[in-house]
Amino acid sequence: MGICSFPYAYVQLTRKSSILMSGQLYRIRLILEMPESNVNKDLGMFMVCTQMRAKGGVLVSSSCRSTMLRYRSKLHEYIRTAVMAPLLMSDVVEEKQTIQVDLFTEFDDDPNQPVTDAYVELQSRYVQVYGGQLHIEAHFTGLRYLMYNWPKFSALFGISTNLFFITLVFALSWYHLQEGLPEFIKSKLGTTPDKDEDNKKLIGKIKLEKEESPSMFEGDVLLEEFMQLEEKEKKTS
Repeated sequence: MGICSFPYAYVQLTRKSSILMSGQLYRIRLILEMPESNVNKDLGMFMVCTQMRAKGGVLVSSSCRSTMLRYRSKLHEYIRTAVMAPLLMSDVVEEKQTIQVDLFTEFDDDPNQPVTDAYVELQSRYVQVYGGQLHIEAHFTGLRYLMYNWPKFSALFGISTNLFFITLVFALSWYHLQEGLPEFIKSKLGTTPDKDEDNKKLIGKIKLEKEESPSMFEGDVLLEEFMQLEEKEKKTS
């Protein structure tokens, strides 16, 4: 019973020098499809080990995690089998479980020795597995998280923001440019005020100042009359 050695897999991430970005944290997990057989139920917990290696087989990092099938009671199995019997008979649903094992939660690639290969090993000779997938997901934060999870919204927001600032700069530049244009260009563009209106405003202002200020000639006449009265009083005296 059982196989001769532990089941393992070799995953070539890239044929180039590197695939992961230096300074970016990654989450590496293994997804296993395991049948709900009596062997797996009696197996209990087993270890899953992973080695991340660079070019030439240089070991960069390693990790081991334990996992097992999720527990289901006999009553739960009977009810589930009875309810899902039509789907089970038509092979739409299988009696299996998908197990996720987090091997690295915050993996940071070494820029001097970038990872190119991954080795996965199930440390049990009796485990039964349909298949497995190795997932490497970037752990984004801030703006990168928004751009990765909501690309359309991020693109719309970024383009709208750029257009707003470009329009604002263009409007301010156009306003300041009109102040420095020659008069004949302003008249062509219709930005110069009407000269007749300016002349009317200036004439009205001059009239208003004249009405408010007393006349100098009226003051001279009063002074002469006052002097003549003084001379008459002197003669009579």
